[in-house]
Amino acid sequence: MDKPVILNLKNISKSFGGVQALEDISILVGKGEVHAIVGENGAGKSTLMKIIAGALHPDTGTINFESQQVHFDGPRDAANLGIAMVYQEPIFFRELSVVENIYLGDEIKNKHGVLDWEAMTIGAAEAVQKMGLPVDIIRKTMSDLMLGSQQLILIARSIHKNAKVIILDEPTAILSQAETELLFKTINDLKKQGVSIIYISHRLEEIFHIADRISVLRDGKKVAEYKIDEATEDKLVLSMTGRKFSFDIQKKPNNRRKDPVLKAKGLLRAGFYQNISFEVKPGEILGFYGLVGAGRSEVVKAIFGEMLPDDGEIIFKGKKFSPKNSRDAIDKKIIYVPEDRRHQGLFLIRAIKDNLTAGLLRSVSNKIGIINNREEKKLAQSQLERLKIKASALSAHVSSLSGGNQQKVVLGRGLSHQPELLILDEPTHGIDVGTKSEIHKLVSSLAENGIAIILISSELPEVLALADKILVMHEGNMTGYLDRREATEELILRLALGLNKNG
Repeated sequence: MDKPVILNLKNISKSFGGVQALEDISILVGKGEVHAIVGENGAGKSTLMKIIAGALHPDTGTINFESQQVHFDGPRDAANLGIAMVYQEPIFFRELSVVENIYLGDEIKNKHGVLDWEAMTIGAAEAVQKMGLPVDIIRKTMSDLMLGSQQLILIARSIHKNAKVIILDEPTAILSQAETELLFKTINDLKKQGVSIIYISHRLEEIFHIADRISVLRDGKKVAEYKIDEATEDKLVLSMTGRKFSFDIQKKPNNRRKDPVLKAKGLLRAGFYQNISFEVKPGEILGFYGLVGAGRSEVVKAIFGEMLPDDGEIIFKGKKFSPKNSRDAIDKKIIYVPEDRRHQGLFLIRAIKDNLTAGLLRSVSNKIGIINNREEKKLAQSQLERLKIKASALSAHVSSLSGGNQQKVVLGRGLSHQPELLILDEPTHGIDVGTKSEIHKLVSSLAENGIAIILISSELPEVLALADKILVMHEGNMTGYLDRREATEELILRLALGLNKNG
């Protein structure tokens, strides 16, 4: 380390419900250094950053800040020492002004304990000017600003609080080119002032532009560290992907002569994706892969009627299909299992039975709408047994189940609709290895029974093990459409990073 160390992470480990998120990670951050953290989705980057910022506690390991061992009870403890984090998704109060957001929690008061608006206005003006933003922006509410400006305001807030270490998680994901250049200029100015930056990004060209040192995480472990003059794109990609597969799936070849269940032609939604075309046949699994913000979920939500495209064409079973909402899709036997099962897939205060039969009650009701409780219970019990959901009783609250069993409930409800096209968005996210294996086998079995499946996953080995074809996206663009026979982990990651296919 050429510079004095400001932050020293020693042997940091963290697990969630038996899933090892971080294992024995040690990283040094120098004063006035930009230290980049790279890795695939699920490598542990965000978990590590939340530990540094005080939002999570490590299970083992120590954090030394300015040569003193520290323990954070929460983010305020870290902030008081001078550690600030700007998340990828801007977090702020939309209806408050820029001034109020900058000083929230650190308001300036006069000797009588009254808010000193003049002092805060002057301070906010100085903060936004450092980011190259116009001074009059401070009079606006945050909801009046574009996403990029909102992100720059949050970075300005961190700088204004005299942070010594600033963590930037995918800071340019929502910035324009001009805003990105403003950010890079600000980072260089901060380095000269001795402020340290921990920079997370999937955009390798940015990292080579501003970083001094790069640490690579893979499967919760630190696998490599490079000085910027030692690193190359090939070295980083190899470090990020060099793992063995742990999936034991033997897929049978599909009947390629079948007509597609679904065709998408030139789908576009401004600001999210453009020119996306693909097809999926009965019994075929189409994998969608891309890094954070690539636009994968937004594309499939167009098919499910939740985020309608601005342009393009969807053809379902040979006929043009323009769903106005999700009910239109469900009526066509298109089922979407969302990534966020707790908020989008489950009624947490309701029983397991209610969750398994939600949306299906017409099938167990008589002509005047009275539910046949025996038939409803029979329907729920069949899915409970089919998916081996571990529960004390159908009447138990679904919130009492483990994450893996909650996911099975969402899947079970979807399968009760007898789908012809099943869209699975991160179906194994945050579940244990045993349940993950069960879901892999189920997905393969469903495909063998003729169901067309679109699988969105951030785990490359999962995509490679299950998918017949793989669509790769980068920042809303389709960068690859591969047959499983030509796909490799390194090739897919290069496409997902927006790099040249052949290196």
